[in-house]
Amino acid sequence: MIDIVPTIYEATKIKSPQVVNGFPQDSIDGISLAYTFADAKATGQRKTQFFDIMASRGIYHDGWFASAFGPREPWVGGIPKGAREWSPEKDVWELYNLEEDWSQAHDLAAAMPEKVAQMKDLFLIESAKNKNLPIGGGLWSTALFHPEDAPATSVTKWTFEGAMAGMPESAAPKLGKNNSLVSMNLEVPDNANGVLYALAGFSSGITCYVKDGFLCYEFNLFEITRTKICSKEKLPTGKVKVEIESKLAAKIGGPMDVTLKVNDVEVARERVPAAMSLHFTSNATFDIGSDQDSPVSLDYYDQAPFEYNGTIGTTTIQYTGK
Repeated sequence: MIDIVPTIYEATKIKSPQVVNGFPQDSIDGISLAYTFADAKATGQRKTQFFDIMASRGIYHDGWFASAFGPREPWVGGIPKGAREWSPEKDVWELYNLEEDWSQAHDLAAAMPEKVAQMKDLFLIESAKNKNLPIGGGLWSTALFHPEDAPATSVTKWTFEGAMAGMPESAAPKLGKNNSLVSMNLEVPDNANGVLYALAGFSSGITCYVKDGFLCYEFNLFEITRTKICSKEKLPTGKVKVEIESKLAAKIGGPMDVTLKVNDVEVARERVPAAMSLHFTSNATFDIGSDQDSPVSLDYYDQAPFEYNGTIGTTTIQYTGK
């Protein structure tokens, strides 16, 4: 992807901006692919490329590729054993000659330690140039170490009028992570149905909804655990205040007690065994009055976006501290 923007700039004859909204821009490191338009067999001009994703990292240079896993293997859930004692200096590096072994089947690291050292030094040089140090720094604010330090908005209270859709999760209240109180003023019809609010999506998220008149809440943790809470009696019709209070029983990422209230009376309570430590997704949204992303709950999967059939007035969401 690093080469796509310079390719577009060259093809459209657009000069890359030096300043955007008053902020000086970093130089573009990519190499335009325009030289291949007239010659599909042209020799590649990219000589060096590095990457680092949560300390799993690699460096390509002149046909050689060296890489190392960080403290966890990709797509393996949970916290790996010994992860909190991890150090990038202890990682084992692999080495491949991509000109002869493009599938990376033969690790040459043991046979060529000097080449490995050269590639590791080059990785550090590229990391310094691209502001990537310290290695593994992005892990600081994850469940491994300090999730409380994760980037977050300074806003601690939100007020919404009526239905709303498409608020990015990164900007939305972190309802599954922090202590919070959601208060909603509703007009409840006969045979009430629909989502009151939903955060994120089917792979992981939170939803509060009405199903055949009953107030329900579900905390979907990566489809591993689904904690569902429902009132034993139907909501009254007319003007109704619904509150959902979430309180951590321990630290961030630990158990969370969720209480449902209707007109200031508790109607259901349950403990979520493990709450969110960082965020549910990187690209889902927060909606009020419907679930516009993939449905958080299986209860209304075939009815999504399952719009609320009553009227939503003011919704207030606030963090409630420790």
